[in-house]
Amino acid sequence: MSVRIGVVGGLNMDIHLFDVSESRSQAAFRAGNYLAQPGGKGANQARAAAVLGAEVFLVGRVGDDEFGSDCRESVVADGVNAEHVLVTEGVRTGFVAIRLTDGHHQSLVYVPGANAHLTWSDVQAALPVLASCNVILVQAEIPADVLARLTTWAVGQDVRLFLDPAPPEDVTRASLVAAEAITPDLQEGTSLTGRSSTSSLSPVLSVRDLLDAGAKNVFLKLGHAGVIFGHDDELLRIPTLLVEPNDETGAGDVFIAALAVHRSAGGSWRDAARFANAASALSVSRPGLALPRADEVIEATADLPPEDELIEVR
Repeated sequence: MSVRIGVVGGLNMDIHLFDVSESRSQAAFRAGNYLAQPGGKGANQARAAAVLGAEVFLVGRVGDDEFGSDCRESVVADGVNAEHVLVTEGVRTGFVAIRLTDGHHQSLVYVPGANAHLTWSDVQAALPVLASCNVILVQAEIPADVLARLTTWAVGQDVRLFLDPAPPEDVTRASLVAAEAITPDLQEGTSLTGRSSTSSLSPVLSVRDLLDAGAKNVFLKLGHAGVIFGHDDELLRIPTLLVEPNDETGAGDVFIAALAVHRSAGGSWRDAARFANAASALSVSRPGLALPRADEVIEATADLPPEDELIEVR
């Protein structure tokens, strides 16, 4: 089955900082090394879906600078249709500085740049293409009014929308309810529900709260602990691969892309989540933004623990 995925989202240049030393004064932090790499949730998700074999269409904006050219070229190189990645004159491309420690990343500075200039008119021009897609992936890196209008359009057209609710403070209840699937991590899940993340019950309670708020299918990402999948009255913990973490950059983007590709190809939610878990784990085990191929993910899925854990049936 041919899979078509639309993505409306951000494109950034990511600057990864390695071996950052703590500053005891007002002096600048010192890093042992750095890596400049095209990123942004929209671009990452589009590239991941394309490498997994989908036909992918990306809608977004970059600046008229070298970073913008690099970002656009990177998605095209992976097979993404970038006809609707537009250049904003006189504006810089989005930029993120990321500190990496023991495979974990922390975003230090985010400059939206051209991402903030995406308009509903830009998206409208791409609607005929988006309407032909099995799933549209969207994140809150785009302007709030664009996300709101895209959500309204998707509901009216009965188009399937998968939402990566990051950053969570820019996500409305209407978007959560409209999306067929949402994929928060624990921090985003607790932020959306207002719960503390310190309790061992926080993941389960956050998923339950999101379902009670009207979310249809919740996939709460817990890193090495797998994913809690909530749907109707059932909550399942779906395991992931145990890998040596190298770099978690883009792992969540790989997850939602793999979820969309597998679900669009006719897989069940459970099987799609297992496929996405395996893809995300492979990504984490490699440096930089690592995008696994479908054959690699299928092989890795065979190594997943066979049983999911039923947490509760309400």
